[in-house]
Amino acid sequence: MDRHQVKPAPGRPRSQQAMEAVLTAVRQLLQTSTYKELTMEGIAKAAGVGKPTLYRWWPNIASIVMDVMKQQALHDIGVPDTGSLESDLLLYIGDTCRSLTQGAGGIMRSLMAEAQFDDGFAQIFRESFISSRRAMLIALLQRGAARGELPKDADLELLADLCYGPIWYRLLNGHGSLDEPFVQAITAHIIRRC
Repeated sequence: MDRHQVKPAPGRPRSQQAMEAVLTAVRQLLQTSTYKELTMEGIAKAAGVGKPTLYRWWPNIASIVMDVMKQQALHDIGVPDTGSLESDLLLYIGDTCRSLTQGAGGIMRSLMAEAQFDDGFAQIFRESFISSRRAMLIALLQRGAARGELPKDADLELLADLCYGPIWYRLLNGHGSLDEPFVQAITAHIIRRC
């Protein structure tokens, strides 16, 4: 073997088909089970794969569920570009709140709780899920700033926090709904305070 050739990783190669089977199985299991009821054994059985296949890709259940939620978020929450920051925020925040009230909310609460007790998962959750959602929102805010709808010196990171903060707070505490008036209030606050 040429010393410049890369030696293949040990074990069987990853199968995209098996990975999709796992994600589909978890999506289906979450329709009838809670996050806490999921087990690696149950997931492997539902997906028709062995547990070693699961551990080859994911260190734990939380990481599998996070990948399912990333797919769902990409499907449910678009990044609009209507030409108006206010309209874009209404759509983006509205889609986010709808997704959380139509089943994803309980799962996201569980993932956030998991991140409080597992530092490794917390890092993966921030780097993989949270950062990708924030990047999409910041891109939306950047377009608004480029059109002059936000001050040139607007702190877009802080604005993203101001959009997501009330959503997560209500989701975690359950003291208020994530309804249309709430979406309109967040949007109005962002638009009028900048």
